[in-house]
Amino acid sequence: MSYNNYSDADATLRLCRSLSTDEWPDTPHACVIVKHNNPCGVALAASQVDAYRDALASDPESAFGSIICFNEVVTLDTAEAMADLFIEVLIAPGYAEDAKEFIMQKGNRRLLTIDSPKNRLAPLDRKRILKQIEGGWIVQTEEAPIIDWSTAKTVTEKKVTQEEIDSMKFAVRVCEQVKSNAIVMVQGLATVGIGPGQTSRVEAVRIAARRAGERADGCVLASDAFFPFADGLEQAAAAGAASIVQPGGSIRDQEVIDAANRLGVSMLFTGHRLFRH
Repeated sequence: MSYNNYSDADATLRLCRSLSTDEWPDTPHACVIVKHNNPCGVALAASQVDAYRDALASDPESAFGSIICFNEVVTLDTAEAMADLFIEVLIAPGYAEDAKEFIMQKGNRRLLTIDSPKNRLAPLDRKRILKQIEGGWIVQTEEAPIIDWSTAKTVTEKKVTQEEIDSMKFAVRVCEQVKSNAIVMVQGLATVGIGPGQTSRVEAVRIAARRAGERADGCVLASDAFFPFADGLEQAAAAGAASIVQPGGSIRDQEVIDAANRLGVSMLFTGHRLFRH
């Protein structure tokens, strides 16, 4: 395992654990695919193999040489579905014996097992993140984002539906683990386009939209921070986004809201920023 492998494995496990909660009881299986510390595919599904296929479909090109994490014991059908993909590291709370034998036949596969009660990853807990800087250290406490969705506010004429809110909760959970500036497009409980680590928010939208392609039509879009101008929202609407969740807080919020109303897009403000560096 290299330095990069360990760093990516930590990012993959952190996101998978943040999705390993009881918030989505009908879709208990999580699959997270990460490359260079950024997710390129994330999904929740009723079965593990479907979660993998949905996550892979988000960005199959970037998934080559990735790290993949599951929140449940890996089964044979999932192992067979991954057979043709080059994977650097596979992480799970365990592996069925026939699945492990099948995976090891491929060779050059690193399997990590995370001890966890009931063979399921525990939810993300609070921890301190330390980073060395010139002349010292900076410390930050990290945990899954705590958003009171009952106080989140629809700010557009078009109201956000309950189905869109369910997708927003998932999109925000993914967005919290994407490097800023971050844009995440989802359909249901699967990412279809992720725009990570851009210095321009509108460019992050363009990247997510390009990766989503036609799957962006009718999607829910999450932004890790406010839109400083209306251009990002306009790009999102042009790509097909139907509903947007963002923290709000820009001095130009009203311009962005006006653009959403003009373009028929619903929008929710959470009041919770998710910057990641």
